[in-house]
Amino acid sequence: MVVSIDDLISRAIIDSLNTGIVVIDPSYNVLLYNSFMAKYSEMQKEEVLGRNLFDVFPYLPKGWLELKFKSVQILKGYSFISWKQRAYLFKFSHNRPITGDVDYMFQDCTFLPILDENAQVTSICIIVQDMTDIAISQKMIDEVLDANKMLKQLSYYDGLTGIYNRLYIEKLLEKEFEKAKINGIQFSVVMFDLDHFKRVNDTYGHLAGDDVLRSVAKTVGNHLRQTDVLGRYGGEEFLIVVPDMHQGELMMFCQQIRASVEETTIQYEGVEIRVTLSIGIAAYREDMRDYLQVVHEADIALYQSKKLGRNRVTTYASIETVA
Repeated sequence: MVVSIDDLISRAIIDSLNTGIVVIDPSYNVLLYNSFMAKYSEMQKEEVLGRNLFDVFPYLPKGWLELKFKSVQILKGYSFISWKQRAYLFKFSHNRPITGDVDYMFQDCTFLPILDENAQVTSICIIVQDMTDIAISQKMIDEVLDANKMLKQLSYYDGLTGIYNRLYIEKLLEKEFEKAKINGIQFSVVMFDLDHFKRVNDTYGHLAGDDVLRSVAKTVGNHLRQTDVLGRYGGEEFLIVVPDMHQGELMMFCQQIRASVEETTIQYEGVEIRVTLSIGIAAYREDMRDYLQVVHEADIALYQSKKLGRNRVTTYASIETVA
């Protein structure tokens, strides 16, 4: 067999590529196998050429690949599979020292039809591109993004009670206020704190106080609708954002919360601790400047509950009516 200079040059170029090249005939017998493939498969060309591709690599997904090959033959166009869809086709080792849980070389694979002068498919070329560095980099980026997302989420939660913190509540209130301004969707703010909480800390210790705060958060949380959001606003002070609830219904809702907490007994080291809540309610109005005004009015209503003897619910509207 006479080999032309052009063929020699082509083969030299194909063997110098840092890309895998395999050419198979319509029966899947290997016609060409370049140096990249030989290196990473740890099989010499002579061991592979002339053999059926599925005999050489018995782990290949035969059914899936045959469909790929058939589509290339029928459509006479290329087909591509990314490492993001299928991590690898050939189980080739990689030489990256730091790869985490990466077992094999990540690969992009392209399937190209080779046509004769009559535009008939005579063979198929499989191009294997090593994508391991890109895949590992992407994996590291994704891990950083996931970690940042988790940190951001954690920054919105109160470490003691597990409910939302003031940062999240204020962001939510700002959104609710804008929504109310634009769409007219009403919302209310319920602010409450624990009566004589300092006495709990002084009598039983701060760890007992922590248990009380957790218990109150859990008890109140059991009364909320899916649309209501509870957060710890600071110390023993809590806030609930309540969208779209009529004021009469909201008063009953808060009375249920107050009574439920009053009836709850917290067990701490053999001691029974009971607490009560003072609650203030304020509703959004069109003439309000910002969400801080709603919070301020709820705080005034809360203070009025304290002033009137604690363990009660007061609306800001009722204070204004009296005034």
